[in-house]
Amino acid sequence: MKLKDMPKLPLVLVVLMFVIGTLLYPQLPARIPMHWGPSGQIDGWGAKSFFTVFFAPLMLLGLYLLLWFVPYLDPQRANLIRSKQVYAIVLELLAGLMTVIFIGTLYASFNHSMPMSSIIVMGSGAMFIVLGNYMGRVKRNWTMGVRYSWTLSDDTVWTKTNRLAGKLFIVAGVAAIVGAFTPPLIMIWFLLVPMFVILPVTYFYSMRLYKQLHPEAMEPPKPPRDLGGDATDDELVPQGPVGDEGVIAHDAVPVAGRVDVLCPSCGADNSPHNEACIRCGHAL
Repeated sequence: MKLKDMPKLPLVLVVLMFVIGTLLYPQLPARIPMHWGPSGQIDGWGAKSFFTVFFAPLMLLGLYLLLWFVPYLDPQRANLIRSKQVYAIVLELLAGLMTVIFIGTLYASFNHSMPMSSIIVMGSGAMFIVLGNYMGRVKRNWTMGVRYSWTLSDDTVWTKTNRLAGKLFIVAGVAAIVGAFTPPLIMIWFLLVPMFVILPVTYFYSMRLYKQLHPEAMEPPKPPRDLGGDATDDELVPQGPVGDEGVIAHDAVPVAGRVDVLCPSCGADNSPHNEACIRCGHAL
């Protein structure tokens, strides 16, 4: 995807975070909160440094460059470019969420009671709701969307499965926002449980739909045909192509426990049941 087609909002937010971080850097305490545990309390700290303060904008900038390069690796790049509006929205949503987390982390450096867990869960819920409204517009590709073997093999399966996933994402987003107002130990389940439900539901839905559209592809392989006819174990197994007169062009494979008859004309091994040589047709 060309750089001019990439959204500009994430770059604006990167600059904004660098400006905010630079202005607040002298006032920041010696320790910066880096992680919040399931209880909602800070359980990870980092010494104030350029990396700890500006980790979020640096990560967003790296993500921006990565998502600019990824479409060049997609086998369905043309479809991904056709879905560039949704691609841009996904990147903008991630950038917005990371900006909120960045500002919240700086504020939590001064006020340790900042409910970051609720902010992250609520922000994730809002992102799911917006994303769910656009998932049905994504064309079949290998970079974003519901990508199973069934959806990647058929446009109809892809479209219907992603539309279903979009509706489920909206429900998951609403559940996450509601969960943001519950105690921290319960809140995380409002975010994780819908995700664990969406995965198997969309997988089996896409598989069932693919089976309906392509029943022949789901049939078990047929066993190989028995080419032996009424042949017995004592008969030869012919090897090689058949000539113009129906005679095998190459020697037959000898069978153990049988006395072969040599052709007086060409010297080929023949079964004692053969009336003519399988190589030259000479009468035996």
